Amino acid sequence: MSDEYYVVRGASMRCSCGSHKRKINLPASHGAFVKTKPMMNEDDYKSVNVPSFGVCSSSANPSSAKVYLVGENGGQVEGKPCKPMLMQPWMNTMKKTRVENKPALTTSSCHMCMYKGSITFESSGQE
Repeated sequence: MSDEYYVVRGASMRCSCGSHKRKINLPASHGAFVKTKPMMNEDDYKSVNVPSFGVCSSSANPSSAKVYLVGENGGQVEGKPCKPMLMQPWMNTMKKTRVENKPALTTSSCHMCMYKGSITFESSGQE
């Protein structure tokens, strides 16, 4: 993404090992807003913020379970269920902009799942 924007609740993200894109969630606002939408910070990496990306294609995923989902193209996707394992704050945050005293997330922010998936933003959520 050439332009960098602040990430707000509802921004679209994708994992390189996941079958589906998802939206970042923020159950309770931090009190900072862009266009009336709550801004996110580097600590918004918990399971309440980052949901499943559908089917996980990573060989590092230890799950023996199997799920069957309708893919984004309408076809069936099957494989191990995605359960993002994020153990630290988001990377590439905006250090000079603070949201509840933590660096703000931007469309350049990213994360690496413990199962080797790279999570990036496809939109800011400001649309």
